[in-house]
Amino acid sequence: MGKLGNFWKTMLAGGAGVAALAAVNAAIQRGISEPDDSALGGDAHFFSWKHGKIFYKKSGVAKPGTPLVFIHGISAGASSFMWRKNFDALAQEFPVYALDLLGFGFSDKPAAAPFSADLYVELISDFIREVAGGRANIVASSLGASYVVRVADEHPELINSMILNAPAGYDTLNTRPGMAGAAFYGLLQSPVLGTSFYNVMASERSIRDYARKTLFYDNRRVTDRLVAHLYATSHQSGAQHAIAALLSGYLNADMRLAFSRLSQRVVLVWGKQDRTTPVSRATDLLQLNPSASLQVFDYCRMMPEQEYPEKFNALVRESFRTRSASA
Repeated sequence: MGKLGNFWKTMLAGGAGVAALAAVNAAIQRGISEPDDSALGGDAHFFSWKHGKIFYKKSGVAKPGTPLVFIHGISAGASSFMWRKNFDALAQEFPVYALDLLGFGFSDKPAAAPFSADLYVELISDFIREVAGGRANIVASSLGASYVVRVADEHPELINSMILNAPAGYDTLNTRPGMAGAAFYGLLQSPVLGTSFYNVMASERSIRDYARKTLFYDNRRVTDRLVAHLYATSHQSGAQHAIAALLSGYLNADMRLAFSRLSQRVVLVWGKQDRTTPVSRATDLLQLNPSASLQVFDYCRMMPEQEYPEKFNALVRESFRTRSASA
């Protein structure tokens, strides 16, 4: 709250004024290109959900077996693009689906949507039920993984097994926002000042720095193409609404109790050098649910599916083949 207030004071005290900020925001928006949806193969579709159209790709539908659904994490620029090194390779063996959650990627981004953990739990449940055939194996990341844990607990008939990359919602991002969070959300939704803050937070430089320091261990993975895609995706019209909910705490999900009750097979994957969700938290989760297992990727931060795609894809194949054979 203080940082945002100081940002606005600095901008306005410098003589820019609200009108000038609005002009800058408009100029930024005019310069944004459309993201490329060709990183994932397969066919593009929209699921007409009650809060908006949900974009998804599907492939390998002629393959036998339980469908595989990819759920991305929550951050500025997040989308199914994160699975580009996994989707096509695994479509050779499984029916695969990858969706953009409401507010992200090519899905609708309505300002009036009640963005919350509950909304995403309901969306994932409805997608599996109405699009993916009623039961699926899941690969999910970060807060998206926490939403999947809740779906598996509340609707166990929908999820066969899971591979979860560093699920949040254990000892961070697990509390509901109070009055301060609500006020912060309102400020972030301001058409001019909130958009100005978002444009600074999601600038091309900020995205590149975040990717180098937080997302990837090997900075060679932070290519110009990756940064350009994240920047374009994060600046699609309405993209700030879900991020405002995230920063205000409305997307937090306490998944501890749900995780402890899971009966499905769970494989946790973790980057050993993950700075956001340290691998030590995996030990705590294994104590909550001793039937879960853990695979640690060394020289890796938050993106094992991109830093070590061959190893990650092999883990998916082994896990879901084994589960299908024993089911």
